[in-house]
Amino acid sequence: MKTLHPDILISGAGIAGATVAAGLRGRGYSVIQLEASGQQLDSARGDHLGPRVVETLANWNILDAFFAAGAEKRLGAKWLTPEGDVILHSSMDDLPLPHPYYIVLNHDLIATTALDLAVTDSAFDYTLFRPVAARDITIGDNALGGVTEVNIKTPDGEAISIQPRMTIACDGRSSKIREACGFDIAHAYDYEKPFVVLFGPRGELQDPRNEINSYMSMSGSVGRIPRMGGQWKIGLAINKEDIGRWKSSTVDDRKRLLAERAGPLGVLETEVAGFYPVIRRETARWAKGTTVLLGDACHTVHPARGQGMNFGIRCAAKLFEFLPDPKEMTDSALVSQRLSDYEAAVKPRTDMQLSDNHERGLHMDGTGLERMQAEIPALRAIAQDPDASFRYRMTMAGYSDRLEPKS
Repeated sequence: MKTLHPDILISGAGIAGATVAAGLRGRGYSVIQLEASGQQLDSARGDHLGPRVVETLANWNILDAFFAAGAEKRLGAKWLTPEGDVILHSSMDDLPLPHPYYIVLNHDLIATTALDLAVTDSAFDYTLFRPVAARDITIGDNALGGVTEVNIKTPDGEAISIQPRMTIACDGRSSKIREACGFDIAHAYDYEKPFVVLFGPRGELQDPRNEINSYMSMSGSVGRIPRMGGQWKIGLAINKEDIGRWKSSTVDDRKRLLAERAGPLGVLETEVAGFYPVIRRETARWAKGTTVLLGDACHTVHPARGQGMNFGIRCAAKLFEFLPDPKEMTDSALVSQRLSDYEAAVKPRTDMQLSDNHERGLHMDGTGLERMQAEIPALRAIAQDPDASFRYRMTMAGYSDRLEPKS
């Protein structure tokens, strides 16, 4: 059996894993990455990356490749009444940021574009094994409770023992690394309402600012979300018992169902792209010894604010600040201490943001009346207060840590 000793093993090559791999280019680490699936990611899932993440992508020399792959800029978001009257406009392009915009890139293209950067960089000591799952996992004292060995078999039948100096688990909400290391789940919640996602051409609903429109109605909210290639993506929470109706719906049925929540959307010609259950899973810890969890492996996020991918990449950017130098990676005690320091520095603030996101998810599980009574007055108050508006928009952009404390 061949034995490999990479500085870093990345388990999973979804959004978090792929961008981490691309971000490690030029830093001097040897990296092995495992991905269980040979298929592309689901293009109907999240495809918007916020200004803070855009800054990280620029720092990691990824942003230009994303634009070359077709990424578009989004300049803000609006909350509206069912008739289309604006409640709150959350613009980005007037904020004092290095990249005052979101980028929109199809979910599957985010991962494939980032992985292509890692694979094609001849100066990067990087190997991707795909499709290969991390299943035969050994935990040991020399990794201080983290992963000491992962045995794999490549598609051509070669048996390989990978003995990493550090492991980053980016293998999703059913993480095998998390399970093997015994990370406990601190928060678990299954939201009542799944999401249905629709695709359709923009038609007469053009928007030069490429913004999200969130309509808030008694029938429930619905988001009109820009997508690459002149399309809208429509996302809305529905009752479980309505899934069958949406599955069998015609184009005209969907026009009527959308118009019940937002009159302006009743003209859209859409197709059903997918149905998605929504769950909350957050681990009590992020790091054990030389192993650290990232992205959905340590926290799944309700799509109420579209922050799932953004949380993963923002945490990865912080993680990079704590990594030992490549020449220090053989010191398992140092690696473990740095990962512990990273968790202590980043997890408390992230936990607060996750808790706030959970409250938003609970609102979406409530009735339309409950949500409107709770949120519309709060949104109007933000719109009428310049300081509150600035703080809200900076928070949405991912820069809440740069705000001055309220007096």
